[in-house]
Amino acid sequence: MLLILPLKTSKRYDISTPLAKWVDSSNPYITSDQVKDDLVRLSSLRNCLTAGSITTSYCHSAAIAGRALEDCMEYYACLLEAENRGFPTADDAMVGAKDLKISWTCAFSEEEPVVRKNIRYERACVLYNVAALQSYLATTEDISTKDGRSNAMKRFGAAATTFRHLRTDLMDGPSKDTDPSADLSAPCLSMCEYINLAQGQMCAYEAATNRPTQLHGLLAKIAAAAADLYNTALEYSQDPIIKGRLTNTSKAFGSHLKTVSILFRARAEWHQSRVCHADHAYPMELARLRFADTCCDEALKYQAETVTLSSSTGAIRTTGGGVALAREIQHLKNIVSARKVEAEKENKEIYLETIPDVKDLEKVVPASMMAPEKLPPLAEGLDPNSLQRPIFGSIPKI
Repeated sequence: MLLILPLKTSKRYDISTPLAKWVDSSNPYITSDQVKDDLVRLSSLRNCLTAGSITTSYCHSAAIAGRALEDCMEYYACLLEAENRGFPTADDAMVGAKDLKISWTCAFSEEEPVVRKNIRYERACVLYNVAALQSYLATTEDISTKDGRSNAMKRFGAAATTFRHLRTDLMDGPSKDTDPSADLSAPCLSMCEYINLAQGQMCAYEAATNRPTQLHGLLAKIAAAAADLYNTALEYSQDPIIKGRLTNTSKAFGSHLKTVSILFRARAEWHQSRVCHADHAYPMELARLRFADTCCDEALKYQAETVTLSSSTGAIRTTGGGVALAREIQHLKNIVSARKVEAEKENKEIYLETIPDVKDLEKVVPASMMAPEKLPPLAEGLDPNSLQRPIFGSIPKI
């Protein structure tokens, strides 16, 4: 039911040789011999990732076991320090590293790899994998337990923070890449960010449902916020850039996100119907039950489409597969339908009230547990100051 975001991959490549040439031709303060060990360290970190722990788009489990997240963070911090020391951040004919050829596959596997000659693009690709691995770790938490739900929310929040930083600080600004691979485009990074926010909100909903007393008013608000977050991710998945360059991703991710958004809309209406029932607002209760029932039918339809797209394109992977999500929707529909039949009978025999139209229902006010101020900061391991062994200390900062 939780989406797993694919990883970017690259081939083994000796990054130290072209960077050594750049140092000798462009840096007036130092020679490549003076930073030889640092350049070898960069190359070793890169090859440990690309030829060892991250070899396919969905090798997350093996990557985590191989300490890929820690290595990605260390490599990122080293690259950032290299930037701070003046290493090339753009494909510039005058100051760029002419012999450097950095290439990473598009995580969603629908484009040819992009080749760049600067370390900022390398840093962006590595940071994407940091975020994807943070997100994956969140999906492995046992959300049936209190600690598992709490850890998952934190990890999804951390992933959302990382994706946002990647989008706003690396892929934008004066040194931004004007034509990155589609997975590093603004709409795709926004989609990934909101997927993590939505899945974190889902964990918040699970936490609220496991309280000793069901607070339906609160549950309705949390579910409504989840529906909104999933819907925002859906909107980004249908951006012209993603639809045009990542066609299968746009279809499969879009179908899944729409399914879960509708499911949480149905949940919000169900919980709000219980609030109406407690307030003796029986016509409003029945109207919301009807709306929730319709939402369940619609969610089941889109879930069937998602399964078809997933099997035909392989463009989407989730925890539990499509069966888990379909089961959740059907379970809710059974509960809603049973109460709706009772409410219809009660209104026909007792209350004789006119039932409001769906469009006249007051919208459930969302309560987001994944607001920006509630998210974790960017991981400390991405800061060069966190490096146990500093790098490029012999080169003055610019």
